Amino acid sequence: MNKTHPATAYFLAAVACTAFLTGCFFRPSPPTPEEQNEKIGQFISKGGYASAHSYAIDSVRETWWHDGQTIEVSMLAPTEKGRYPLIVYLPGLGEPADGGWLWRETWAKAGYAVFSIQPVEIGEALKELAPMHGKPGDDEPEMSDEDRSRPSKAARNSELHYLGHEYFSQASLKKRIDHLLWAYAQLKLKAKADQGLFAAADLSRLIVAGYDIGAQTTAAMIGEKFDGVPPQTQDFKPLAAILFSPSVDMALGSVATRYQNISIPLLVVTGSEDDDPYGISSPYVRTAIWEYAPRGNKYLLQLNKGSHQLLAGSHLSHRQEPDPAQEPGEKAGTDRSGMPRFGGHFQGEDRMGGGRAGGPPGGMGRGRPPHGGMQDSERDARHTAAVFSISGAFLDSVSKSDALAQSWLSGKANQWLKKPSNLKIK
Repeated sequence: MNKTHPATAYFLAAVACTAFLTGCFFRPSPPTPEEQNEKIGQFISKGGYASAHSYAIDSVRETWWHDGQTIEVSMLAPTEKGRYPLIVYLPGLGEPADGGWLWRETWAKAGYAVFSIQPVEIGEALKELAPMHGKPGDDEPEMSDEDRSRPSKAARNSELHYLGHEYFSQASLKKRIDHLLWAYAQLKLKAKADQGLFAAADLSRLIVAGYDIGAQTTAAMIGEKFDGVPPQTQDFKPLAAILFSPSVDMALGSVATRYQNISIPLLVVTGSEDDDPYGISSPYVRTAIWEYAPRGNKYLLQLNKGSHQLLAGSHLSHRQEPDPAQEPGEKAGTDRSGMPRFGGHFQGEDRMGGGRAGGPPGGMGRGRPPHGGMQDSERDARHTAAVFSISGAFLDSVSKSDALAQSWLSGKANQWLKKPSNLKIK
């Protein structure tokens, strides 16, 4: 029987330990935002959909007051003079009016005026949560006296559940609908008076979209049965709607009949990991709106391992570390005004992708995904490309009567997406 010399055994053990540590601390760097932009562009170039023209865009942010509440609004639109289909976008709980930047910027560059509204009360709702002790991924973090005074993960989740059920209540929903209808009336006045960027809104071609709590408001505005007095929406008549991570509260009951009045074209976007932090909806019930709405121009985009955070469309920083070079108090992926930094846009002539060059209409915040998240970043890029293409084709088909967009949606979208992500149509 051969015996290993002690010195040889020690050397082999040292090599194994070094290899392990190297794997832990010197894993390949994940893609930069620029590389992610390029990946998204590559995915779309291989059979995805992009609008025929990419516009230069401008933005304006204002603060309005209604019924004793501060309302933030943001407007994105092409700088080229004209009237463009209007998208009213409603951000999620804890997001400012400029939430959903990726989606809104992409739509604006494709030739849409995008008006976003958020009551400050909703935008700052989660700020009252105390910071959780420890760092993400710590099993048993060493806690300082300051850490011990902070809530645990379980306590924080309990707070989130409480706040979620408070803000997603029917009473809160009614207040948000009132704010929305008032803000839309102000937008109409500004558009008709040709005031600045608001003049770009074509009020006759209205689409409403929302994420998270904004999707709850959107669903109520397009026909979901409302607990109480139905909203008075005579002047708010959207042609279509997009719901990102729609809220489906099973406790309200009547799921099979709740959505029967949603007759307009509808795109629902969700994912297999679309768990909200409030404990209200789960990935398994978010599809109910699509399943029980009447047939006819109803689309369901399901992203394999698509997360609730990614569907916010802010940037891909939910897996990113802070940029060590950023200013103190400056959020990762933002400039000093708090606006996300994005860059690049599509260039080329083929709307279905062949021969395209350059980056996507949107972009991503700075920083790199932790934990060597190569697979995560690739999946996020594919999911972002999917939302760009599917939502763009949907919008062009319903608001611009684009036959090419409709043909791609119904015939080529699933060939491009490939399983397990898929687009269902009824």
